[in-house]
Amino acid sequence: MRRHLALVLLSVAACASPDAEPEAAATEQAATTPLRQKALGRMRNAAAYFHDNVARHGGYAWHQNATNLSERWGDIQLDEDQIMIQSPGTPDVTIAFVEAALADPATPALKTYALDAAMALRHGQVKSGGWRLYADFKPTPTLRACYLNTTASCGCAGCAFTVYDDQVTQNALTAMMRTDQLLGFTNTAISGASAYARARVETSQFPTNGGFPQGFTGPVAARPALNASYPPSTGTACGLANCYANSYTTEYWDDPTLNDNLATAFVEMLNWAKEIYPAQAATYQSMRTAYGDFLRRAQMPQPQPAWAQQYDSQMQPRWARSWEAPAIAGQESQDVMWALLRLYQLDPGVPANRAAVGTALAYLETVDYANDTLLSRYIELDDTAPSNIGFYTVKAGGYPARFSTAPPTYQNYAWEVPSQLAAIRAEYNRLATDTTVMKRSCQQLRADTAQAVDTAVNNERWITTYSPAGPRSGATPGDYLDTATFVRNLRTLAEFVTRTTTDCTAWNY
Repeated sequence: MRRHLALVLLSVAACASPDAEPEAAATEQAATTPLRQKALGRMRNAAAYFHDNVARHGGYAWHQNATNLSERWGDIQLDEDQIMIQSPGTPDVTIAFVEAALADPATPALKTYALDAAMALRHGQVKSGGWRLYADFKPTPTLRACYLNTTASCGCAGCAFTVYDDQVTQNALTAMMRTDQLLGFTNTAISGASAYARARVETSQFPTNGGFPQGFTGPVAARPALNASYPPSTGTACGLANCYANSYTTEYWDDPTLNDNLATAFVEMLNWAKEIYPAQAATYQSMRTAYGDFLRRAQMPQPQPAWAQQYDSQMQPRWARSWEAPAIAGQESQDVMWALLRLYQLDPGVPANRAAVGTALAYLETVDYANDTLLSRYIELDDTAPSNIGFYTVKAGGYPARFSTAPPTYQNYAWEVPSQLAAIRAEYNRLATDTTVMKRSCQQLRADTAQAVDTAVNNERWITTYSPAGPRSGATPGDYLDTATFVRNLRTLAEFVTRTTTDCTAWNY
């Protein structure tokens, strides 16, 4: 989005740093400055520490107690044999290792770290083809699943269900595909896991409709290519200006969904598949195109041309869980707009993808608030009255519905989300004349790299302190190794190391 800042290359001789840790000499011919040298060192050290000390069976949790690495948390407490697949978990770490290995081929251990994490993902792959939120390595798993590559029992409800919700399978498959490519397609276990998953993902996209469900156990049936529309009001009294039916012929998880920011994850998964496996590029291009068509059809008509969280068989917003109403969804709408802009950037020959974003922005920019910094998770359908924007609502018999800025009765939910509309508008405008891939400016990359370098404890790990509470309910307060922080910083360091040999000229630090 922002253009890079070119600075003068400095000679290798001018870059000695008295506090830089020992490291192998870089093989590339580009100049090496103190910041680049530090970035290489931190990247190697942090990757080694995380792999050697934090991994369990090659996989990772969300939070690890820095003084007691056996205390591990995802959205639940994990034992030593359990790992997280849901982000920010094992797929994210795998991708970070892949990018570090590509940035620093002089350190072959980085490739080993990526392989170990990908093999942990392979263990967690279920027979329907994808992944679930967790993987359990015990001979008799506590977190049960119908695993593809173990003899563990499949006798539990939902054990065979592949999960798309929370980007679980999309991110895991992307990590598996990128590891396959990193290894030159020579590891039969990784290549086989990737091929098995891709074949089943292909049959999980609704024929004709182009969308995806929240998950699958097998091939899905065709759905008509309908445009989104407003559901009819039932006219009953439930505390909202409009009330909607709560009786459907299908479960919500089997219907087309955009819940929890799935759109960008699908686009990126399909794009990586197309790039990594050129022999099947036509298939993945067709799937990507069909998905873009679905996203445009899922856009609600005026007066609210944005997106819902969940749709029914008629492409009308529907109830999901008891607090997830048929509504315009602020969070998911932003994610869809990013996905459509990415699709346009990849294929400017489909201007309708960008145009849909412009229509949505014109509406959503009128309903963000708190100095344009927040959007409501839910906005009532077919109603633009200010008093009906930002409601907390549930099905009958659940938590009370109300139009209020007070905290909702059900607390474990993001009822308000940060507004990204300014950034989306900037990217929308940029793409009018520049369809190169969006990336952070060299100046911002330098600042982010310096932050990662300077905050690394003992040049090898990043600490997050949780006080007085821990990172999850019931966790011990104190210092933690957060996987999200590790992934963000390692990918930043890898990007800096790579781009200082390409479009970002290295500079002193």
